[in-house]
Order: sequence, then C-alpha cells, then structure tokens
Amino acid sequence: MERLETKDLELFLAVARNRSISRTADQLYMSQSTVTNRLQRLERDLGCQLFTRTPGGVQLTEEGKRIYPLAERMVDLERRMLEPSKRAVRTLRVMSGRAFVSTDVPKCLHQILQIAEVRLQVRMGMYEDMVEALIGNQVDFCFLGEPIHHPRVRLIEYPPDAIDLVVPRGHRFVHDLPSIGALAEEPFIAFADTTAPFRRRIAMLLAKYNVYPDVRMELDSIDGIKAMVAQGLGISLLPRRTLHDADAKGVVAIPLSDPQFCRPTFLAYPDAIEHEELTKAFIAIVTQHYSEK
Repeated sequence: MERLETKDLELFLAVARNRSISRTADQLYMSQSTVTNRLQRLERDLGCQLFTRTPGGVQLTEEGKRIYPLAERMVDLERRMLEPSKRAVRTLRVMSGRAFVSTDVPKCLHQILQIAEVRLQVRMGMYEDMVEALIGNQVDFCFLGEPIHHPRVRLIEYPPDAIDLVVPRGHRFVHDLPSIGALAEEPFIAFADTTAPFRRRIAMLLAKYNVYPDVRMELDSIDGIKAMVAQGLGISLLPRRTLHDADAKGVVAIPLSDPQFCRPTFLAYPDAIEHEELTKAFIAIVTQHYSEK
C-alpha cells in the first residue's frame, strides 16, 4: 500500500461531513474531478470503498464509517506534530437542525468558549444524518427535536418548544383565529423535506383537526419561510424559539390553544465521551440555557 496522504484524509472527512462531492469541491475551490480522483486514490490505498452514491449525494459505506474516526485522529495527530510548541486544543463537534443552529447553538457555544479553550466545528443536518453521526462518533453533541434511542447514545430532554402559527401582518387571524381547523382555508408554506420529523409532527397535529394543509411552497430555510409569509404567500407553523425576530421579519406569531402543538428538545451525545470534563461542562451550559427559557 502506498503511503497515505493526510490531505486525502482531510478531503475524505470533508466529503463525509458534506455528504456531497460537489459541495466539497465548491468549499475547497477544487474541481469535482479532482475530488473524485483523490478519493479514488485513497480507496485504492486503503483497499476498500468509502462512499456509495445516493440521489442527493454520497454516504459512507460500513468501511467508511469505520475509517472516519481513525482519519480524524490521524489528521489531528499530524497537526499536533507539526505544531509541537502549541498546546493541543480539543475540537468540540456540534450538529443540529436549522431551527437550533439559528437560536440555541450559538448562545451555548459562546458560553463554552468563556470557560474552555476549544476549536468549534458546527454543521447542520437532518435527523437521519445526526443519528448516523452520533453512532459513528463523528460528532460530540446533537441538538434534536426528536429522541434517538440507541445503546451508544446518551439523551437529555429539556422543556419543549411551543409551535406557533406564523402569518403576515394584517392577516385576519391576527385579530380572530376562530379555530385550528380554519388553517385548512389558507395556503401553507412548509419545510421541504417531507420525511423530516418536524414536518411529520406538523402533519400529525393538524390531522387531529382534519386539517390537511394546502402546501403551496416548500423551503428548507426558516428565515426563508418567514420572508415568504411576510410577503403574503402563505402561512406556516414554526418553533417559537425561532420567532424572536418575528416583528423585524414582518410576521406575527400566534400561539395556538392546543398545548400539544410543541416540539421536544433533546441534547444527544455518544456514551464514549460521557465522562469527559468538556462533556460535563457543555451539558451544564446547555442545561442552564434551557432553564432560563
């Protein structure tokens, strides 16, 4: 086997995190063919296939999942060897969905930097991405709106987040929302991924009232949804913690009468790091953050 190039391992890690060769190429200012050729060279050197292609990009094979944490260690070890005079700094790897990364995650990361010297690595992902990352020890913490039940994953539940109706200023519901059933009469703006837990939760809650929304538009951006609602293109349902800027965005958040319109809040992490001091410190920060809500 040829000597492994650390740069190829770094590229492998980047593709695994992005789940896409094209996105990685754009980020690193490389051509897709260069990325593909270097991955193929790494696969030849290792004697195994690292990725399989999917309709939306690529995903790790079982061998790729096994090699991922080893590649992280090798890249980190080389960095330490090349910087012998510098103290080793731990990287805190956090993953979350769009709702958490725009609200809770930044505040918690700000707090951890006040008490610990760490590098921060933050990425967004869907629920399935986070499950895979936790089980494969590719991430330290995930902020989740649905639980993960796995023997190697630890889970902490925090107070749920209410789900509010979001309408443009001047909408008739601002002054008179006759019932949740009235939502059936309005065009609806929804999260793009129909398999996402939040989208499924909304559909289930509305179905209780025989409301099957007329989805006129699908977006994967919370700010994008608010912008579309502000322009009168439809109404939506969003977690309350994401609506702190409702007035500035030109929308009105309306609480619903049914307390079941809420989204759970969880922090998940691999059992392999549960006794580390950094783990305990970050959990304490997140716990304090949610206790102040």
